[in-house]
Amino acid sequence: MTENWIQSYVLAGKAVVAAKNLARKLIKPGISYLEVANKCEEEILKNDCELSFPINLSLNEIAAHYSPPIADPTLIPEKGLLKIDIGSHYNGYIADSAFTINLDEDPKLQKYVDAADEGLEAAIELFKPGVKLYELGEAIAERIISYGLRPITNLGGHELKQFNLHAGPFIPNYMDKRHDQIIEPGQAYACEPFSTSGTGKVVNGNSSYIYRLIRKVKKNLSYEEQVLMQKLETLTRKLPFSPRLIEKHGIVPVDKIKRNIDSFVRKKILDHYPILIEQTRAPVAQQEHTIIIDQDGNTIVTTK
Repeated sequence: MTENWIQSYVLAGKAVVAAKNLARKLIKPGISYLEVANKCEEEILKNDCELSFPINLSLNEIAAHYSPPIADPTLIPEKGLLKIDIGSHYNGYIADSAFTINLDEDPKLQKYVDAADEGLEAAIELFKPGVKLYELGEAIAERIISYGLRPITNLGGHELKQFNLHAGPFIPNYMDKRHDQIIEPGQAYACEPFSTSGTGKVVNGNSSYIYRLIRKVKKNLSYEEQVLMQKLETLTRKLPFSPRLIEKHGIVPVDKIKRNIDSFVRKKILDHYPILIEQTRAPVAQQEHTIIIDQDGNTIVTTK
């Protein structure tokens, strides 16, 4: 890992922290999801970074992948667990971080937040060269279970590489010895415990609000589709995006965005990310930081 590489992660982390701090100030009952999303994403750009994915604002049983669509009328409610997941990159080096707001400070729901937070801190304490990924999962699960809750077992952390949000090795949120990769100098991971009172599994919902360019094609595309495909590659570098990005840049008229997105999904030009819902509709909390190991084996948490 070169010093420039480390510095790129640090800069991306600072942009995410700025956006997280802004989200904490903005989020209150009655404020629109769109206002929070647009202002927090703009904050990342103001900090000389780019989005590595659109902001996720996932409420209660929705564990992940709700990002406000174009003209979303949704308002922040008065109570519940709202998970805010924010990502940026500097020269492709990604910082990914999330936190949960207990909107009305309900003490019954606060334990979900505390459990996820303590699970993350337990993993960070262990995050050293030579540690196996499942050992992190064991530490996460122990803390969450101590609160009488369960970790979500089919979600977890992931390695980060340049312009690659989910690069390979997976950090489980419980002891799963299949994930026996060893942490090594020069690696970067996003570690993200999820806590719930449900079964500890998520299922795909019926809607998707986040997409990613996975391939380019040359045949059977209209001129409008060709332009859109080229622009998406330039703007996203094949990282996840929201259709709001297309609207923001005026690439195609707003009333044609959905049609083009649906066409690209059918043609397997775009992948899509369904919202993830706890199987029994139980509330979910999430905490996440990005952690890198420099060549000397030092642990650097870029999003604390």
